[in-house]
Amino acid sequence: MAQEHQVDYQVKKLYGERIFKLLIYGLLSGKELSLRILETLIDRPYFKHFATVPQDFETDHSSLAERLGHIKVSYFKAIFDWVSQQMSQHYTPEQIASYKVVRFDSTLVALSSKLLKTQGIRNGVNRSKSNDSDKLEIKFTVGFDGLNVNNALFFNQQEDLSEDNALGEIIRNTSLSSKDIAVFDRGLAKRKTYDEFSEHHIQFVTRLKNGTKNGPKHLKVNCVTKIEPSEFICTDTLQIHQDDEVYLYDAASQKTKQTFRMIVADSLRTGQKMYFLTNMFGLSAAEVTEVYKQRWKIKVFSSSWKQEMNFKHFLSRNENGIQAVLYTTLITAMLIYIYRQVNRIEGYKMAKLLFINDLEADFLETIIELCQGNPRLLATLNSC
Repeated sequence: MAQEHQVDYQVKKLYGERIFKLLIYGLLSGKELSLRILETLIDRPYFKHFATVPQDFETDHSSLAERLGHIKVSYFKAIFDWVSQQMSQHYTPEQIASYKVVRFDSTLVALSSKLLKTQGIRNGVNRSKSNDSDKLEIKFTVGFDGLNVNNALFFNQQEDLSEDNALGEIIRNTSLSSKDIAVFDRGLAKRKTYDEFSEHHIQFVTRLKNGTKNGPKHLKVNCVTKIEPSEFICTDTLQIHQDDEVYLYDAASQKTKQTFRMIVADSLRTGQKMYFLTNMFGLSAAEVTEVYKQRWKIKVFSSSWKQEMNFKHFLSRNENGIQAVLYTTLITAMLIYIYRQVNRIEGYKMAKLLFINDLEADFLETIIELCQGNPRLLATLNSC
């Protein structure tokens, strides 16, 4: 991959593979990463064995910052895509009615506009009155099937604050089969995008904003499931009382080209009326709502990798470095998530700790074997 993406062109020491492994090692160190911490970690015998670098290898934080700022992001994206593909081949996520549910969601990370060295998104600030002390945000949007991150995109343009743009783009750019269902929240509300998904055979389930007192503006075409008032369909959390094929209208009263299926239900806990939308007519009404319910898993995953991997702080502050760290963070998070599922570990934090313990035990065992139990051989470890 390094040759294919020319990540090491005119580079003498900080090769792409070394940077990638250093980021992985740093993310697993349990520390809040900084360039100075990476500078320290690179001197550890464990890391030098892990990354197969010479024992006399040295670098400093300013060199790391410079390298991250110019490194080819395509190299990290290629590794991410390969890992994602391997995960999909070897692990099967939970399915509903033989369909794989791919959840899509965005997360925002903020930094002072004085520190961020790339364009960012202003959120909730009057742009005409903004100043250098205001926060700028970077948006990261991912697709997650319950075990594996299928895709991830970076957004820093002001128009990408809208989920209509960010979610629409990532779903269009994710390879989804006829056995996949894209699930997203009410942030993506453009009727034109719903039409586009249907035209490109992208199956989806979402919730609609309630709109007026009578719900989203629509035109009923057919009844998909006849539900009598005395025979409401009940799930653990919902009472479903309407399931129709409809056309939708946008804010300009333009009707959609395609028809969709709108399911209306009341929350058993709050009594709130909810409107679910899909372009799938083969599932039962209860199955459609269950598919949407699975969306919560991406919230848990996003919270885990953002907090446990310390991604709420930027290690690099320019576009190249931010994206390189993003893809490496997601790869690390996926490995821990799979480890957690396979070993049936309760929490992500505990899974991360046990994953690190197992990894360090393997390193230690290998080092002892290579050095034949003689600690003096640590200095010549890579030639053992």
